[in-house]
Amino acid sequence: MSLLDRYSTFVSDRGKNTKVGLIGAGQMGQGIVAQLNKMNFTDLVLVVDKNEEKLQHAKSRYNNNSKLTLSSNIEALDEHDLDIVIEATGTPSSGADVASKVLNRKIHLILLNVETEATIGLALNEEAKKNNCIVTVGDGDEPVAAVELYNFAKEISMDVIAIGKGKNNPFNKYATPKDLEEEAHKKNMNPNMLTSFVDGSKTMIEMAALGNYLDFNLDIDGMHGPDSDYKSLNSIFIPESSGGLLKNINIVDFAFGVAPGVFAIVYSEDDYVNYEMEYLKMGKGPYWTLYRPYHLTSLEIPRTIMKLMVDKETQLSATSWNIEVVAHAKTDLKTGTNLGSIGGDYIFGKAMKVKNSKGLAPLGLSENNILNQDIKKGDPIQINSLDLADNHLYKYWLMQNSLLNHD
Repeated sequence: MSLLDRYSTFVSDRGKNTKVGLIGAGQMGQGIVAQLNKMNFTDLVLVVDKNEEKLQHAKSRYNNNSKLTLSSNIEALDEHDLDIVIEATGTPSSGADVASKVLNRKIHLILLNVETEATIGLALNEEAKKNNCIVTVGDGDEPVAAVELYNFAKEISMDVIAIGKGKNNPFNKYATPKDLEEEAHKKNMNPNMLTSFVDGSKTMIEMAALGNYLDFNLDIDGMHGPDSDYKSLNSIFIPESSGGLLKNINIVDFAFGVAPGVFAIVYSEDDYVNYEMEYLKMGKGPYWTLYRPYHLTSLEIPRTIMKLMVDKETQLSATSWNIEVVAHAKTDLKTGTNLGSIGGDYIFGKAMKVKNSKGLAPLGLSENNILNQDIKKGDPIQINSLDLADNHLYKYWLMQNSLLNHD
């Protein structure tokens, strides 16, 4: 029975449609509204965004307007009976605010906001368990698409050596929104979002989230990020002893030239398995590439909704904390500077092994906080060089640290 069939049976047996709220009506949010408009057995009942124009665009995309409430304030969540809330702001502090409100009401939470997951994912996992609900990164983001490859590999008894994503933007860690304003306009994108792709922060965030869920790590801080094509991946992301780049296995990384897909490098030591893989046109072993050449971002969210309601399982939520995305300075920064947002003028993220990131400020936690000392261009930002706001994000981060220290 297909997932769609199981979902329709579930809703029919329950006797009422799934009620969904959406926080964030930007580029990703609009795609979610468009898909929910066509999704049976599911009602979008609330959209929250501070931008009235975006709210009206969302309303125009949803046919059943009589059931839809628009609001500029997340307090509207308290006024609705919801099964699932989708957080699509892309801002860690907003994600933490929504998570606190939603999970403590025992409502499932879908994060189309991997920035929040990569900052406080372990704490959110704990919060969801405490409240007998589920938090998950949504289908369509590269991390969940990669998890599907991982699960497939493990289910057919393959060992996963490395897993990751393709990167299709040029890599300039010092890029700013002003540099990319014209390109962003042509692509109908927020310049900050495009900048987070180009400066590498988004890739670092996504691979950290993937690694922390799978209990994988980095081979080197910042990852290798080689140029490749699909056919070459299984000669690159393999151990040095076999002619590849890796000093370690069970790692996450990225490659130029294979975007917008995700990949997993798998291994079998069995001669007959390797014979069959070659017979099936999978290339030369004993290392093999599994590859999905696309991910459909917000358009895949209906699958996450159905799996949450039917299977009651997360697709991705941190089970370990091996990788931290650390804030670094894009330019010489002076005391008193507000660091602004991810993809902004002042900070970029670099994925680092947790053992190498002690005392350094996570990228997501650094957003919109104030420096209390000067930082040189390219240097990591120390956690004690920030005057941190006492908000939900900070409290979850402290909770996460206590979990890690307890372990």
